[in-house]
Amino acid sequence: MEAQNFGYSTKNIPIGTSKQYKIRLMEKLESVARRMRWKVYYADKKATKEMKETYGFKSNKTPPANELLQPFEDDLFNIVNTLEFRIVNCAFQDKLKNDITEIGKSDQILVSADKTTNFYSVSKNEYKKLIADSITKIYKRAEEGTVEILNKEAKDIAQSLKLGDRIQCMAEKHAFVTLKDHKENFRSNPKCRLLNPAKSEIGIISKNILQKAMTEIKSAVNLNQWRSTAEVIGWFKNIQDKKSVKFVKFDIVEFYPSITKQLVMKCLTFARQYTDISSDEENIILHACKSVLFDENGVWIKKNSDELFDIGMGSYHGAEICELVGLYILSKLPTVFDAGCFGLYRDDGLAVVNKTSQQTDAIRKRLVELFKAENLRITVETNLKITDFLDITLNLNTEKFYPYRKPNDTPLYVHKKSNHPPTIIRQLPIMINKRLSDISHDEDEFDKSVPMYQKALEDSGFQHRLKYIPPKRTIRRNRKRKVIWFNPPYCKSVKTNVGRRFLKLIDKHFPSHHRYHKLFNKNTVKVSYSCLDNIDSKISQHNKKILSPPKEEVKKTCSCPKKDKENCPLQGRCLSSSIVYKATVTTEPDVKKHYIGLCETTFKQRLYGHRSAWNAEDYTKSTGAELTKYVWGLLHNKVSHTINWEVVANVQSYQCSNARCYLCLNEKLYIATHDWSSLLNKRSELVSKCRHRNKFLLSNFNFTKSLRKAPT
Repeated sequence: MEAQNFGYSTKNIPIGTSKQYKIRLMEKLESVARRMRWKVYYADKKATKEMKETYGFKSNKTPPANELLQPFEDDLFNIVNTLEFRIVNCAFQDKLKNDITEIGKSDQILVSADKTTNFYSVSKNEYKKLIADSITKIYKRAEEGTVEILNKEAKDIAQSLKLGDRIQCMAEKHAFVTLKDHKENFRSNPKCRLLNPAKSEIGIISKNILQKAMTEIKSAVNLNQWRSTAEVIGWFKNIQDKKSVKFVKFDIVEFYPSITKQLVMKCLTFARQYTDISSDEENIILHACKSVLFDENGVWIKKNSDELFDIGMGSYHGAEICELVGLYILSKLPTVFDAGCFGLYRDDGLAVVNKTSQQTDAIRKRLVELFKAENLRITVETNLKITDFLDITLNLNTEKFYPYRKPNDTPLYVHKKSNHPPTIIRQLPIMINKRLSDISHDEDEFDKSVPMYQKALEDSGFQHRLKYIPPKRTIRRNRKRKVIWFNPPYCKSVKTNVGRRFLKLIDKHFPSHHRYHKLFNKNTVKVSYSCLDNIDSKISQHNKKILSPPKEEVKKTCSCPKKDKENCPLQGRCLSSSIVYKATVTTEPDVKKHYIGLCETTFKQRLYGHRSAWNAEDYTKSTGAELTKYVWGLLHNKVSHTINWEVVANVQSYQCSNARCYLCLNEKLYIATHDWSSLLNKRSELVSKCRHRNKFLLSNFNFTKSLRKAPT
């Protein structure tokens, strides 16, 4: 296990290829066009907007086309066809490019550290052992059909809320680990944090329910549940006679894994004293608390949990469950501490006491017993005059506070030459300066802490001098406006100002006298750049590639008869799948028309669909309708023609674990960038929905196996 530190933040973004940029831009262009169509659809009162609660789940339907939007959409998608690129000469970007190349060549897996900026190179077998040891320690094999049971329950909930056509089944994302290199004897006995990314989308509904409940509970009770460092500082400032008191600091050991169903039920009973939580909402919360873990060896469930109950770190509602449990615990702490002298941030608690050492030890014992009664273990430190909490150090002797970082945790910032949008690069030093000022008691404490951060900024190419700025209390005015955001990707190699071109199109196509000017103007449509993949993403993609099972060699790439191999429609590749293809229809005298299509199945199956459509009169809803219409026109007019086929892209289709369908995006990119004078496809195809997502929706999910009774 070899330590590796890149010397820069892995949040830095390298310059992508023109193809990568166009694919991401195509996705954003389609997204904004779709939202503008929906806006017009409801504004024209062609339909009453759904009043049902959707919990943020977007419709999977394709918005209807509008003739008044067509000129705008034509110019909008033409942006991707007229992009100009430039060569960027930058030493830092060259370094990123070289590092990515070296990572790609390696057969080692890069595992990130849990608390530091280090990465560790481990072999595939060594990593599998770390994963296996971490899983078998707290998980056991799941029974056959367990995942189907969870999906069946999720489907029942989704259908009851009329959201089955929006929510997906559980994605089989494999677990991974990070290394706790800050622990003692790390080299001889490496310890890991196991992370389970598999989660049900019902957790999003549970998150909304809990957020609403937490707001009502907090307004009714006077408890210090901190959500930020600023709230901790405010509490510290209000401590009376600081020199006469001492800190008691406690930490809940393995908080998330220790939360049981019984504890959650107690918390829900506590919550009902202040807010209404129906039995249906309780069922949604409890279902979202059920989880399984995936790895290459199958499905795992938590030991001693027959009901699949497992609060995973990173789950959709994990933070809200954690805060609900925290409020419940805080409601019991007045039996241990005086009112207002204690608080909790997730699994970290802090209190002040004015007691003797013997009395403080008695408090410690009562605290341990209180948590033990809820099946939670804690570590407690008492009689502290100085302590670190979150990212600050609190000093009762001097009555001051200042920034804190864990040992060996050197700050790393995004480099000035990173491929981030310029607004982010400009604001980064200002945000760091403000943050350090906010968590420093005064200028003296700021000056003592700042050298480490100043060096990190300079190492990242910034010349900004950090200077103490007294915090100002500002009241933010949040104006609720319905704004459509266009989020094009940013890349230094793109010469075209995409954002400016988009806003000019808004002015051009929706002038003051236009019917939709009130819907689409510079106050209701705005631009904010998004980012391409950073180094972290590149490392994750590399690890996934190494860990994925080797692809089985396709023994047969063509099913054409031996005597007819030379006439294979795809030059010996007719069994290719997940491809974007192009059909070229040639007529005399050398007139060519092109059609871009895709198929997730084999091309041979797709070709059979085309040929069946050419043999039937009713071709309006057939495979490749535009190509079929054109071919039928030639047949009716008895025009001789030939059709040649070729593969233009071989990419992955939509997967439940991936937010994008690269198959559809590639097809749309080739359509948008093709010469329209010879293209048979319609522009309406550029805003069509992804059909490959449908099979993952709960409403379409089929349960073929016999299901045992679902755990209650």
